[in-house]
Amino acid sequence: MPKVRFKDDDLEVDAEVGSNLKEVAQAEGSSIPFGCEQGVCGTCLVNIVEGEDNVSDPTDQEKETLAAMGAEPGQRLACQCQIDGDVTIESAH
Repeated sequence: MPKVRFKDDDLEVDAEVGSNLKEVAQAEGSSIPFGCEQGVCGTCLVNIVEGEDNVSDPTDQEKETLAAMGAEPGQRLACQCQIDGDVTIESAH
């Protein structure tokens, strides 16, 4: 079972493969903010500190939003990520 580490909250939890990072963050009380949850607002921008290969590839919508925000490499929208393995994240805000 993959481990998800929320660096800002000093929190480590188990997650099912394929689970949505937003849902895990909300269920576990992470401090990551969520706005629209559709991949267009950018409030849940996170830095993938470790395990970037262990989250799903960005959708076209997420790519457009990240580009419009001027996101840096390694930054993703938590509401759009599916967990495939161990990952460590921190808020980008």
